[in-house]
Amino acid sequence: NIVRKFVHLVQHVHLEPPHVVRKRSISQPLRIKVFYDKSVHRLPVEKFEVINLTILPQALDYWQNTLLVRPMAVPIRLNRKCPNNQAFFPGDVSLQHCKERCENVTTCGEVVVPEEHLEPCRVCSSTGHFCQVTPPEGPGIKDADFVFYVSAMQTDRCHKGQTVAYAAHCQQEAALDRPIAGHANLCPNSISTKPQDLDTLLSTVKHEILHALGFSVSLYAYFRDKYGNPLTPRGRNGKPMINKVIQAHQWSDRIIREVERRDWKVRGMSLKKTVKIVVTPRVQEEVRLHFNCSYLEGAELEDQGEDGTVLTHWEKRLFENEAMTGTHTQNPVYSRITLALMEDTGWYVPNYDMAQELKWGKGLGCDFVFKSCKDWIDSRRIRQESIHPYCDKVKKDPLETECTDSRDSVALCNLVEYSKELPPVFQNFDDIPGVPSSEIGKYGGSVSLADYCPYIQEFTWKSNNIVVRGSQCQFPENMPQPEKNFALEWYGPGSKCFHHSRDMWEERTCHQVRQWQHWGSGCYQYQCAQGQLQVLVANHSYTCFHAGQQLKIQIFSQGWLHIGTIVCPPCQEICGDNDINCQPEPKYLYASTKHHYDELPCSSECPLPLMVLMLLSFLLPWTLAS
Repeated sequence: NIVRKFVHLVQHVHLEPPHVVRKRSISQPLRIKVFYDKSVHRLPVEKFEVINLTILPQALDYWQNTLLVRPMAVPIRLNRKCPNNQAFFPGDVSLQHCKERCENVTTCGEVVVPEEHLEPCRVCSSTGHFCQVTPPEGPGIKDADFVFYVSAMQTDRCHKGQTVAYAAHCQQEAALDRPIAGHANLCPNSISTKPQDLDTLLSTVKHEILHALGFSVSLYAYFRDKYGNPLTPRGRNGKPMINKVIQAHQWSDRIIREVERRDWKVRGMSLKKTVKIVVTPRVQEEVRLHFNCSYLEGAELEDQGEDGTVLTHWEKRLFENEAMTGTHTQNPVYSRITLALMEDTGWYVPNYDMAQELKWGKGLGCDFVFKSCKDWIDSRRIRQESIHPYCDKVKKDPLETECTDSRDSVALCNLVEYSKELPPVFQNFDDIPGVPSSEIGKYGGSVSLADYCPYIQEFTWKSNNIVVRGSQCQFPENMPQPEKNFALEWYGPGSKCFHHSRDMWEERTCHQVRQWQHWGSGCYQYQCAQGQLQVLVANHSYTCFHAGQQLKIQIFSQGWLHIGTIVCPPCQEICGDNDINCQPEPKYLYASTKHHYDELPCSSECPLPLMVLMLLSFLLPWTLAS
């Protein structure tokens, strides 16, 4: 009467018969119940409060408001762990029976699962006979569709790279394979309570929860169609085949397909590049719309990184700040493409109103997706067009900053010099302005997962290897010190990034002139009123009448006359999200408009020579961290 022995993973949890579950519509907002390991309570008070009162509740609310599931009509009780994962399944009932005994402790990640969350211990003899059940079953977890165990331990994995957290599912229900329990470990030493870091921490926790819910290399093979039918063939044990190379169940090409990109241009040659692409229906539809490419096969998965990164995230080169790429760089968003993947699991229906706009790559066409970034850069250069979203300015002193696409941050081109030549497949330039041809192979973007393609990126200022401030405009904490605020910037709510002219800003007194060599852009308050964009500088308002207009700034502040120029962006670019109807841009109007100008109150009786001081790095030994 022994049906089979399972020796790889904990068997799926039998909660309700498959024919009962299949009949239910996907209509229940996802209910996640959280349980803390004691390590979370050992966090310093400020870190515990950030996690318990802010980050985790907001992350859970997002996914509970975004995803619908088939409702669970019974409490969740998880299977106990069997020694060496050896179990029997007597008769026709898919209930796990351990060989001879159950483990004393069942864990989910680093967390010990409470006894009351577990099925009773079911065991059979070593031959699969004399099966019995002890003790009585616990109450389980009621009114939940997913159980989430959270720990905060400084594990070995926390010391790899800049790991802030990691997560995975640990058990699935038997009817349709949906994950019903998962874990996340937060690395205590990496938890920041600084206000400017909370958005990143929140996005990280949301990211990890999604891995446990479905976006995982260990779950792709279990995806189903909208009718609940498996997309991957099952073996005699009811499960997909094991791929020993990746140590996971092998998915079918209805889920992920391997595609060859021919004529992949790199420095001095063309290669063939093989990529793995999610080809499920909703993902394919959304990614084609996003890139404006009607014959795109699907969404490319990351092909670099260690276990836990490769194949478990979107390709960084193509989806830069999508939150489900393999590394955080800037302004993470959860796009319709990621929500489409969750729909294509067959377990969820997403609320697409909860998706955030992904601007990276939007509408750039098939060439952007199918070709290397070198190919894109070269073809745009030939046509004398912008190489956006890539860039070719080497990050070095003097720094020439720019603005991110969203204008939410001052940014730099992340093109840097490496100590040795990059692998040929990642050499993306034949020439770079100001770089000798013999050294070209050493230059690439600072984000390796983006195939070393350089692009405009937020950064942080550091002094003695300690972060002094960031470059995001919305945080007051990023304000430069008053004596170093040469361009009269303002950081805080209602602030955006604006470009400066090519001329460096100056500060003058009657005796001195200081020119600041870090230049290019800055954060300023703005207003949208009467159909026009107004830039506020040191409490003075400057009206933009057309894109490209140069606002001449000359303001006396902190004992210095600050002189510089701010370039007006298109009104719609800044005010378009504020329901402001920008007025037409008659260029002749602004010529007759006089803005505020201060003059130095110097005495003509005692003219003194001006001493010119060139100030590098804001008078401090500051470095940049992308």
